[in-house]
Amino acid sequence: MKSIKLYFIFYKSFFFTPLSISIVCAYFFFRYGISVFSILFWFKIITLVLIFSCIRKYKANGFYFYKNLGISKKALWVFSISFDLIIYVVITIIALNLYEKFT
Repeated sequence: MKSIKLYFIFYKSFFFTPLSISIVCAYFFFRYGISVFSILFWFKIITLVLIFSCIRKYKANGFYFYKNLGISKKALWVFSISFDLIIYVVITIIALNLYEKFT
Protein backbone atom coordinates (compact mmCIF):
# COMPACT_ATOMS: atom_id res chain seq x y z
CA MET A 1 0.00 0.00 0.00
CA LYS A 2 2.89 2.32 0.77
CA SER A 3 4.38 1.86 -2.69
CA ILE A 4 1.07 2.71 -4.38
CA LYS A 5 1.07 6.04 -2.54
CA LEU A 6 4.62 6.64 -3.73
CA TYR A 7 3.63 5.95 -7.34
CA PHE A 8 0.80 8.46 -7.04
CA ILE A 9 3.11 11.02 -5.42
CA PHE A 10 5.42 10.70 -8.40
CA TYR A 11 2.56 10.94 -10.90
CA LYS A 12 1.05 13.89 -9.03
CA SER A 13 4.21 15.91 -9.64
CA PHE A 14 3.38 16.24 -13.36
CA PHE A 15 -0.23 15.04 -13.81
CA PHE A 16 -1.62 18.40 -14.90
CA THR A 17 0.07 18.39 -18.31
CA PRO A 18 -0.96 14.89 -19.47
CA LEU A 19 -4.44 15.37 -18.02
CA SER A 20 -4.82 18.65 -19.93
CA ILE A 21 -3.71 16.96 -23.13
CA SER A 22 -6.20 14.15 -22.55
CA ILE A 23 -9.00 16.66 -22.05
CA VAL A 24 -8.06 18.53 -25.22
CA CYS A 25 -8.06 15.24 -27.12
CA ALA A 26 -11.46 14.40 -25.64
CA TYR A 27 -12.78 17.74 -26.84
CA PHE A 28 -11.68 16.93 -30.40
CA PHE A 29 -13.23 13.46 -30.13
CA PHE A 30 -16.47 15.07 -28.98
CA ARG A 31 -16.30 17.63 -31.77
CA TYR A 32 -15.27 15.42 -34.72
CA GLY A 33 -15.93 11.83 -33.67
CA ILE A 34 -13.89 8.72 -34.33
CA SER A 35 -12.42 10.07 -37.58
CA VAL A 36 -9.68 11.90 -35.66
CA PHE A 37 -8.70 8.94 -33.50
CA SER A 38 -5.38 8.07 -35.14
CA ILE A 39 -4.17 11.67 -35.17
CA LEU A 40 -5.07 12.24 -31.53
CA PHE A 41 -3.67 8.90 -30.43
CA TRP A 42 -0.28 9.69 -31.94
CA PHE A 43 -0.46 13.22 -30.57
CA LYS A 44 -0.97 11.75 -27.10
CA ILE A 45 1.93 9.29 -27.51
CA ILE A 46 4.29 12.01 -28.77
CA THR A 47 3.40 14.33 -25.91
CA LEU A 48 3.95 11.49 -23.42
CA VAL A 49 7.42 10.99 -24.84
CA LEU A 50 8.14 14.71 -24.53
CA ILE A 51 6.86 14.78 -20.94
CA PHE A 52 8.94 11.69 -20.17
CA SER A 53 12.05 13.40 -21.54
CA CYS A 54 11.47 16.63 -19.64
CA ILE A 55 10.73 14.94 -16.33
CA ARG A 56 13.73 12.63 -16.69
CA LYS A 57 15.98 15.61 -17.36
CA TYR A 58 14.69 18.10 -14.81
CA LYS A 59 13.90 15.72 -11.96
CA ALA A 60 16.94 13.48 -12.25
CA ASN A 61 17.90 13.96 -8.61
CA GLY A 62 14.35 13.27 -7.43
CA PHE A 63 14.60 9.65 -8.51
CA TYR A 64 17.03 8.94 -5.68
CA PHE A 65 14.18 9.40 -3.21
CA TYR A 66 12.19 6.62 -4.84
CA LYS A 67 15.24 4.42 -5.33
CA ASN A 68 16.02 4.64 -1.62
CA LEU A 69 12.48 3.47 -0.92
CA GLY A 70 12.92 0.48 -3.23
CA ILE A 71 11.10 1.71 -6.35
CA SER A 72 12.95 1.78 -9.64
CA LYS A 73 12.68 4.44 -12.33
CA LYS A 74 11.26 1.86 -14.69
CA ALA A 75 8.49 0.94 -12.24
CA LEU A 76 7.63 4.61 -11.73
CA TRP A 77 7.40 5.23 -15.46
CA VAL A 78 5.44 2.07 -16.21
CA PHE A 79 2.89 2.98 -13.56
CA SER A 80 2.68 6.64 -14.60
CA ILE A 81 2.34 6.01 -18.31
CA SER A 82 -0.12 3.15 -17.79
CA PHE A 83 -2.24 5.20 -15.41
CA ASP A 84 -2.20 8.15 -17.80
CA LEU A 85 -3.23 5.99 -20.74
CA ILE A 86 -6.07 4.51 -18.68
CA ILE A 87 -7.28 8.03 -17.91
CA TYR A 88 -6.96 8.91 -21.60
CA VAL A 89 -9.00 5.89 -22.68
CA VAL A 90 -11.75 6.57 -20.12
CA ILE A 91 -12.01 10.24 -21.11
CA THR A 92 -12.04 9.27 -24.78
CA ILE A 93 -14.82 6.73 -24.28
CA ILE A 94 -16.88 9.33 -22.43
CA ALA A 95 -16.29 11.87 -25.21
CA LEU A 96 -17.27 9.38 -27.93
CA ASN A 97 -20.42 8.42 -26.05
CA LEU A 98 -21.35 12.09 -25.76
CA TYR A 99 -20.60 12.59 -29.45
CA GLU A 100 -22.94 9.74 -30.39
CA LYS A 101 -25.61 11.03 -28.02
CA PHE A 102 -25.59 14.58 -29.42
CA THR A 103 -25.31 13.77 -33.12
